[in-house]
Amino acid sequence: MLKLNAMNLKKILEENQFPAAAIERITESGIVDLYPPQAEAIQKGILNGKSLLMAVPTAAGKTLIAELCMVKSILANDGRCLYIAPLKALASEKYNDFKNKYAPLGIEVGLAIGDADSPAQHLNRYKIIVATAEKVDSLLRSRAQWLINSLSVAVLDEIHFINDGSRGPTLEILAARLRQLNPDIQILGLSATVSNAQEIAKWLKAELVSSSWRPIPLKEGVYYSERIQFHRYGTKIINEEPPDDLSKLTLDTLRGKGQVLIFVNSRRSTQAVAHQIAGDVAKTVTSEEKGKLVQVSKKIAGNASDTTKICRKLADAVLAGVAFHHAGLKPTQRELIEQNFKNNLIKVIACTPTLAAGVNLPARRAIIRDCKRYENGLGQTYIPVSEYKQCAGRAGRPQYDDYGEAVLIAKSYSEANTLLEKYVQASPEPVVSKLGDERALRVHILASIAGGYVHDVKGMLDFIQHTFLYHQRQNANLLSLISEIFEFLHKEQFIEKSGYRFFATTLGNLTSRLYIDPVTSITLRDGLNALAKKGTFSAVGALHLIVCCPDGPALSTGKKDTEDLEHFATRFREEFIFTPENRADLDDYYRYASTLKTSWLLLRWIEEEKEELLCDQFGIGPGDIYRHMESTQWLLYAAGRIADLLHHKPLTFQLQNLRNRVRYGIKEELLELVQLKGVGRIRARILHEKGFKRLSDFNRASVDHLSQIRQIGKTLGESILMQISDAR
Repeated sequence: MLKLNAMNLKKILEENQFPAAAIERITESGIVDLYPPQAEAIQKGILNGKSLLMAVPTAAGKTLIAELCMVKSILANDGRCLYIAPLKALASEKYNDFKNKYAPLGIEVGLAIGDADSPAQHLNRYKIIVATAEKVDSLLRSRAQWLINSLSVAVLDEIHFINDGSRGPTLEILAARLRQLNPDIQILGLSATVSNAQEIAKWLKAELVSSSWRPIPLKEGVYYSERIQFHRYGTKIINEEPPDDLSKLTLDTLRGKGQVLIFVNSRRSTQAVAHQIAGDVAKTVTSEEKGKLVQVSKKIAGNASDTTKICRKLADAVLAGVAFHHAGLKPTQRELIEQNFKNNLIKVIACTPTLAAGVNLPARRAIIRDCKRYENGLGQTYIPVSEYKQCAGRAGRPQYDDYGEAVLIAKSYSEANTLLEKYVQASPEPVVSKLGDERALRVHILASIAGGYVHDVKGMLDFIQHTFLYHQRQNANLLSLISEIFEFLHKEQFIEKSGYRFFATTLGNLTSRLYIDPVTSITLRDGLNALAKKGTFSAVGALHLIVCCPDGPALSTGKKDTEDLEHFATRFREEFIFTPENRADLDDYYRYASTLKTSWLLLRWIEEEKEELLCDQFGIGPGDIYRHMESTQWLLYAAGRIADLLHHKPLTFQLQNLRNRVRYGIKEELLELVQLKGVGRIRARILHEKGFKRLSDFNRASVDHLSQIRQIGKTLGESILMQISDAR
């Protein structure tokens, strides 16, 4: 990195003709001088339209540079900016930050993440659009020319997610598409330190700022036998009374007024660790904090009617100032944990590494307890160095700490040396394109044709030359693979040929707009034709069809499930459209078992089984139920659209009803009642049992009558009668 003198932020803004109001807004956070990586970014022309890759640690000021870049483009050139985040939670966090900061300057900020969106038809009024890559890709598939034509800056936050097998291909395609359609666009890539930053910058045709500088020093080390051996920072003795190492390290931090993140390898471990350290953490919580934690605990536990064992365990842990955090929790629970950790009420979070890739939650000490995790077919394997570095990067709270500590735990002296060499002293693995996967290419080739961006194999190959995949020259058989995918899409009637050019068929266009894999579309098409031929609609048959799709939800199975799943298969075999006998991919026992188990979960849900029983029986968390039901609803919507295309009109109504049953988790008899605002699955069942089976039954009801019914009360009773009156 260049050696730079301190750069005064206000002076830089004045030199770049920022209006006085903008200067006041940007500097009111108290920033006086830019950090060295920020100063280097300015020197390399970021405020003069130069593209840039910033590969610097967490908290080294990447976001501020992005903000300056966007604000200058908007105020000086009436530009439009995209801020692309890899995760919905990150996008929401940035949206709130930007909106609060820049709305007073007249800069309107919009959010596009798939749910809780700013209305899509109004997105073109926003000057900053914060979005996920998938949402922007979806807009481009819909030929959102207004976006491309007016776009001046695209910020790709956490650009190293290109390395992610599921999200990476879309982010990579998006970066390539934006540059192809608008060669003048300014690209700003933001990333934690990566080992091949130069390669990524070259692909983006961008300047590079690569630095290990942090505003707060990060001490990385390994703990063994009551001492932490830091790399370059000497040794620290941990002298605390608890018998176990984790509690010693945690208590040592809390007594110094710090907070702790503990990274472990499984959901079960997060819960076990939270329980293990709760007693020691509780000793450090003040009486005032205990009172506040009681309120947070109640919110996390939820209503008695929909609480689960996991909710209660989490609520109990929170009383002690501890939480666990993983994807099995409800989104609202995760938000409560994050919010109360940020305000220092929750002192410790035991979590899986996914937290490190999510919202910004720094702590004084990040403890990485588990460096191995179970991989199917491989057993216990070491986690990647990049994953360790992501977790370690969470250490150090800029507003509270003078340093951060990332600590690995070793079980022996020799393991301590191994961990030091393998993780602390090592560089992260290079970022590698995942676009070469056949499924990813299939999805994006169809989207390119349907969007009108590509019309033949050569055009697709020309476009692929803009990707990181091509830049890395990973796949020598690209031409052959692209040709095969064109043939497949043509054979399955997603595209048709006119002269020398290919165009998307109605099915191809619909598949692209629905954002599903063409193989999912084929599965639904064939299944719906078979279902229509049967003449009778089966809810379990339709649900099993959904989980047979590549995009469908999937539960893992074990030997303990075998007997129950065989019984389930025997009971419903006649209603299944696809079985191992007529579908090749179901020949694999574990794949078939997964479709059975997932269908069974969905069926139990629409039969109104309690969340707690589902969590216990299927070994999942309430957040998993929410996620699986969300993807099932979307695929049922897709199935309805395809059924309409195939002229199976009766199926479209049946699929819509089933979609609503999945949305609310109800039997068919409650479909009318859940139309009422404020009435979910539990209240609808209570009303049904009290004789309110249809909306017309409320014509004879009074507010007094309804207010006496359990979980209804006067306010909801009045609302129900008002809704009935308005509907007349």
